[in-house]
Amino acid sequence: MCGINGIFNYSQVGIGDEKSLIDLMNNSIRHRGPDDSGISSIEGGKIFFGHRRLSIIDLSSAGHQPMRNDAGYEIVFNGEIYNFNELKKLVEGYPFKSDSDTEVIIALYEKYGERCLQYLNGMFAFAIWDPKKEVLFLARDRVGKKPLYYSFQNGVFAFSSEIKALLKLPFIKNELDEEAFYHFLTFNVLSPPSTMFRGIKKFHPGYCMTINKNGEHTYSQYWQIEYTDLRAKSEDELRTQTLELLKKSVQYRMVSNVPVGAFLSGGVDSSALVALMSKMTDQPVKTYSIGFEDQPDFDELEHARKVSQLFGTQHFEKTVNPDEFKNFLPHVVDIFDEPLADPTCVPIYFISQKARQEGTIVVLTGDGSDEIFAGYRNHLRYIHNYDKFNNLKRLPSPVKKIISATYSLYDSNSPLSEMLNRAALNQEFFWGSARSFKESVKNNFLTDDFRNKHSELNSYSVVESFKHEYDKIRKPYHQPIDWMCFMGFKLTDPNWYLYRADRLGMAHSIELRSPFLDYELVNFALSVPGEMKVKGNEPKYILKKSLESILPNEVLYRKKMGFCLPLKKWGSEIMVDYVESNYIEFCSNFPFLKTQGIKYILNEVKSGSEKAVNDLWTAYFLISWFKKWMHA
Repeated sequence: MCGINGIFNYSQVGIGDEKSLIDLMNNSIRHRGPDDSGISSIEGGKIFFGHRRLSIIDLSSAGHQPMRNDAGYEIVFNGEIYNFNELKKLVEGYPFKSDSDTEVIIALYEKYGERCLQYLNGMFAFAIWDPKKEVLFLARDRVGKKPLYYSFQNGVFAFSSEIKALLKLPFIKNELDEEAFYHFLTFNVLSPPSTMFRGIKKFHPGYCMTINKNGEHTYSQYWQIEYTDLRAKSEDELRTQTLELLKKSVQYRMVSNVPVGAFLSGGVDSSALVALMSKMTDQPVKTYSIGFEDQPDFDELEHARKVSQLFGTQHFEKTVNPDEFKNFLPHVVDIFDEPLADPTCVPIYFISQKARQEGTIVVLTGDGSDEIFAGYRNHLRYIHNYDKFNNLKRLPSPVKKIISATYSLYDSNSPLSEMLNRAALNQEFFWGSARSFKESVKNNFLTDDFRNKHSELNSYSVVESFKHEYDKIRKPYHQPIDWMCFMGFKLTDPNWYLYRADRLGMAHSIELRSPFLDYELVNFALSVPGEMKVKGNEPKYILKKSLESILPNEVLYRKKMGFCLPLKKWGSEIMVDYVESNYIEFCSNFPFLKTQGIKYILNEVKSGSEKAVNDLWTAYFLISWFKKWMHA
């Protein structure tokens, strides 16, 4: 786990001292790699690589980066390749000088070129200079665990693990991408290639790029989900295969030369990982849980303790108090240079901090399970209503529009109104992580000037792009739950949970690994028939059945809670005070939100609205984020 930076001045324009610029970029992401740093110059100074190292595999100086081999191939790499020892067999005779996975990548690339990506199992973002083809090759892992941002500006290409490093370059401006901002108001995240900054883009998961010496580039997808027809498989066969694939994934993610631990909530996913990890090591697994002082409704410490006792872990707890919460709140935007309006960041920050304090550098988490195995209760609402929705879509267009418009006058914020509106517009019913403002509600917040300037924008375009991708994949059959899981995996996982995990883990220089998002397990889970994912109104049915041999029913079938925090009790007053003090100036400096829209949220919170607290968080986060990262 590390941070990577690079500048490719293919036009050789004057941008200043590239070595000093790379040094600035490295320093801005020091938290990603406190153990070592490196800078290299390639092609007579046309290319500079920078690296910050968090040592996980081969802790010696032989793993130093940037790494160049005897043939002149050079790499900067962020991540872990779990099967790197197996892959050495593919390059027998290669003169390895280290025991690092980094050197395995460069050896594979020298032999196979871009096809090396097909062999890698892990999380990664890397750049390789190919001296024979005179090209720069970059790639991001299949699932999107490791970030990779880039920018083409006036004859210069630059890349980094974080946007804040790119903003250190004098030729990259922190200017708002207004279309991205519009979509952020709906999803609270941004899907590739968009970022909130005009001119800065991010790699799609499973994509690679090649740039030649003249700056001409190709950007292409090297991996897509592979669906298999599993309808003939019995429930027992599916149970067995699910557990075997999870075991293999956990075993891979135990590979490390530093201590490996786990976050433990006492829920299904984290408990399953701890159960499997405990069988794979002769040392007690270090586990970490979080709670909130005098707020028993918002922690799962009691459940986590039971699982810890069951598997004999070395257990650590962090209880956050109101002062810690209040002191941290203003610093959320320091971590997220790409915005993420998610209050769950608070507990993950503190539990990551606790892990580092106790000497754990690598931590396994349950991220991704709910998306690929359909683990959310709100999935049931969509499943039960999809037939009704499809019947509505088949009605004549004028009839649909009259029904939708009439009902919206009565109750525009209800799930039924949402369903009627999407049917009337011939849209998809399920939008994934569209958890913030609906299209109609956004219009109440956006200024007339902004709406007129961007009258063609509709955030369904984001969903539609994923729908096109989904429809192009050859699937043996289709059920609504397949689309829902696809959207969870493609939109929510990389841009929400994995991005959150990367930033919060790296804020404390720890590496978070996600066994449920091994690409082989993902292919299998997404192929499991819908009736085996949700059965008898039980979400994640086949996963839970597969875990019955290692976990008690009281863990498997306890009501799901997830990472929660007392946002209303602890945060309302802080957020109200901050937003009230800043929103008028904010709306003046960035004239695309109406002051009355924000004032409406404030009034709703003061009147006791639960829903408005999350809207207030979004307003609080955006105002703070713009003050930190955007120039008025």
